[in-house]
Amino acid sequence: MRYLTLIILLIALNAFSQSKLSEASLQQITSSSMTCNEKLDAFQALDILNAVKSNLKAEALLQLGLTHYCLGNFEKALTNYQESLDLFSEFDSKEKPAEILNLIGTLQKKQGNFELANNYFNQGLEYAIAKNDSLGIGNSLNNIGVLLFQQEKFSESLDYYLQSTEVKSAIRDTIGLSYNYDNLGMVYTRLNKIDSAKYYFNLAAKYKLMIGDEVGYGIVKNNIGEMLLEEGLYSEAENYFKEALEIAQKTSYSDFEQYVLSMISIVREQRGDYKAALSFFKDHTQLKDSLFNERKSQQVAELETKYQTEKKEQTIVLQAAALQRNQILLVAAVMALILLITIGLLWRNRTKKKQQIILQEAKIATKEAELRAAIASQEKERSRYARDLHDGFGQMISILNMNLQNLKDGAKLNERQKVFEESSKVIDDMYGELKNICFDLMPQTLIKNGLESGLREFVDRINGTGKIRIELNVFGLENRLSELHEISLYRISQEWINNILKYSDATKVTLQITKDEEEITLLIEDNGTGFDRELLRDGKGNGWKNLNTRANLIKGSLELETYKGVKGNTLILNAPILSIVEEEVEQNTMELV
Repeated sequence: MRYLTLIILLIALNAFSQSKLSEASLQQITSSSMTCNEKLDAFQALDILNAVKSNLKAEALLQLGLTHYCLGNFEKALTNYQESLDLFSEFDSKEKPAEILNLIGTLQKKQGNFELANNYFNQGLEYAIAKNDSLGIGNSLNNIGVLLFQQEKFSESLDYYLQSTEVKSAIRDTIGLSYNYDNLGMVYTRLNKIDSAKYYFNLAAKYKLMIGDEVGYGIVKNNIGEMLLEEGLYSEAENYFKEALEIAQKTSYSDFEQYVLSMISIVREQRGDYKAALSFFKDHTQLKDSLFNERKSQQVAELETKYQTEKKEQTIVLQAAALQRNQILLVAAVMALILLITIGLLWRNRTKKKQQIILQEAKIATKEAELRAAIASQEKERSRYARDLHDGFGQMISILNMNLQNLKDGAKLNERQKVFEESSKVIDDMYGELKNICFDLMPQTLIKNGLESGLREFVDRINGTGKIRIELNVFGLENRLSELHEISLYRISQEWINNILKYSDATKVTLQITKDEEEITLLIEDNGTGFDRELLRDGKGNGWKNLNTRANLIKGSLELETYKGVKGNTLILNAPILSIVEEEVEQNTMELV
């Protein structure tokens, strides 16, 4: 289909096909506002490949390669680049070979051939050094840095960026420095050196303004916003994104505008403002759809215009032969096919976006349900503790008050001793009740000694009742976890085992925690009778939702293995170990209750 479209353009350029390769014709093509397809036809009409060897032919081949790259014809682009490189090398050009080697490296990087790309960038660097081409040296160093950055080799990438910046600073390449400083900001962000990242992003913004690149200035502001977003500084990030959005709207850079809208949507989601997040996401989707429709409409209009022009110019020729009439019919069929494909793509894209919006709304609803479950669980716990305090302490305080009143009313000596003993017993009971309530709120052993000790105390209390036997096995917890992980794993274990005690006929439970280099796993098995898991998930209670909420806090996933009427139930929680940061572990901030 692409080649048939090119046939149409070649017919329209028939008059131009007789022209010869010249510096003026080459400059006219490269500096014009023609589309990449139109430039390709113009270059082919000049018959570049058959031109006499010269610097002009080498430059024309280079520009033809850039045109093929624009159209995605990478194999042809590579061929043209190589032919141009051979000619420039033959004529001992100072700067062009290094530039072309970098272009070939960029093409290979685009196709994911990182090793080949690295070889070409280094060849370009060696050639530029040999020819004392400072601009070529700076560009090659920067390209190697970009390649390493894409491979997530951030420290190595930083070294090349800094070398490139030093070279470009020496030759005062203001435009190049504006890109270098932006690259430095991004790599320092990846290295979590935020102060350095901010410094270079601000330099990049300054240079973008200096060279009058308002769009580039907006892109730098967006990059700063993404850095702050990764740091969790959502309010500051949103300010930078909004500044970038204003620039995108001012410059009518719609592609950039729809991207920034998506970033603001992410910020709003992270801040818990799901309604605003959905609104920005819808704006992003609407603009993206609009851009897609506009581009397709422009393509159809351009093809229609070219078709009409070609039809008028070829009227006499088409009347002369049936073959040419068939060609017009073929072109019309191609146009109709393009229209059908365009309509199909538009329909498919709109359907996909609607599905994304539905999924986003479902995600927001799920988060709201989890939040309601967590709040309801907290209120339930508060009510229980209030009831325990009122029923337990209230009664004992009343007894103690009566004893003290007897002393006040002048009890006899032998009665005073009895009152004292009874009061002492009441105080002991109050202390025991207080210890039990504190254990339910936050076990002291968990706070002081960590997860294994806290679970050990919890298991021993239950085993002490003689109603059920719990076996605890822990592997890989030589060092303490973060506060969030210890509390979440403890509460999930406590909640599930309490459910077993209340509703199961189990006589034995195995509680096991295993931590390796990649993840931490909690496994709770019991020998009770299985049940319908859907009743648990769809029930009116918040127990299962609360368990999932705690699991989500540590980016974990819950699995429940149970079958109705079959003995044995298993609850498994897996959480990635990457979410446990060493610095956080060393600074466990749980306070004593």
